[in-house]
Amino acid sequence: MIINETENIFVQIVMLSFKTCLHSFMVKRTLIITTLLCAMNVAAMSQATRAQVEYFNVPPHISIRALQAVNDSTVWFAASHGVYGYTKNGGVSWFVDSVKVDSVFPEFRSLAVLNENTVLLLSIDSPAYLLKTTTGGREWKQVYSNHSPGIFFDCMKFSNAENGIAVGDPVKNCFQIITTTDGGETWKPTPCSTIPPALEGETCFAASNSNISLVKNKVWFATGGSHARVFYSDDFGKHFTATATPLTQGGKMTGAFSLYFTDENTGIAGGGDYEKTDSSITALSITRDGGKTWLPIVTNKSFFVSCVQLVKTKTATQLLVTGHYGTYLLEEAKNGGYKVVELTGSMEEKLKFNTLSLAPGNRTIWLAGSKGKIARIKN
Repeated sequence: MIINETENIFVQIVMLSFKTCLHSFMVKRTLIITTLLCAMNVAAMSQATRAQVEYFNVPPHISIRALQAVNDSTVWFAASHGVYGYTKNGGVSWFVDSVKVDSVFPEFRSLAVLNENTVLLLSIDSPAYLLKTTTGGREWKQVYSNHSPGIFFDCMKFSNAENGIAVGDPVKNCFQIITTTDGGETWKPTPCSTIPPALEGETCFAASNSNISLVKNKVWFATGGSHARVFYSDDFGKHFTATATPLTQGGKMTGAFSLYFTDENTGIAGGGDYEKTDSSITALSITRDGGKTWLPIVTNKSFFVSCVQLVKTKTATQLLVTGHYGTYLLEEAKNGGYKVVELTGSMEEKLKFNTLSLAPGNRTIWLAGSKGKIARIKN
């Protein structure tokens, strides 16, 4: 169905020129952002920054944990109750529909947009279904299913239009991994003999469709629970090794929930403890050697990371994180550590979301969460 009367709340803020932004930086007073990069530069000057936020409401009974921004105006989402949708005009109108398979409305938590018309949806537990459309969502076909007891898929990513991978929770201590080389038409399981076995109590989280990261033929995926590790493959999922991270771990809802690599060397693992935040919790970790070693990121703010994305500029490394406590912007400090600023709406409301996606060009952030809530932060 087409939804043309989506509720839009346009939050107006005072727009400053770049010179004004620099002036605000010099006087160490800024509560207003003009562009995303400007906000990053002044983040250290305040504990909270009001962002220019647009809110959109799709069906309120759904929870959204998979989101992919195609550009500043186009974003797809996948949700509970078999619901999926997209906008191509910046939220002026939305196409929202649902799909039923074998009399079941699947719980979609993974999404991959290959081009304007080709999209894949993956549901979580048994029976798990993987659907593909080449008609922009008008028609779907089933390309994979798994009815095995205990199957639970957490994430799916594609490195290009042909090569994709999905990772699921361990079954009999073996992480369930499937790969495709033909755009998702067919899928092949990775043998358990080529994957380090899961440790007791170790699992993955289907929190934001972001615990897999791909760079060319290299694959990383993150785990949590009793152990927070990052698994690495240099042959696109045929063989893996595993490395420990310093993220908080040991509980059922602790560890790594999200992973993001900008290149073959630099990556961020995010998570912490879903149920609490305090100064003892390590929620972010960084690698600069492709995942061989991980170091904790020290901040002056406690938060939980459901989803993280990393942006490298010529002068700094900057992180965007979101979770059910809020959305934050982090910038690497010259003396080590990171400076943190919380992004809020015009009424200083917290931006609590499950997942985020930074559009190409780094000018627009799309966010999504519970009760059908979607938001956009842009210049």
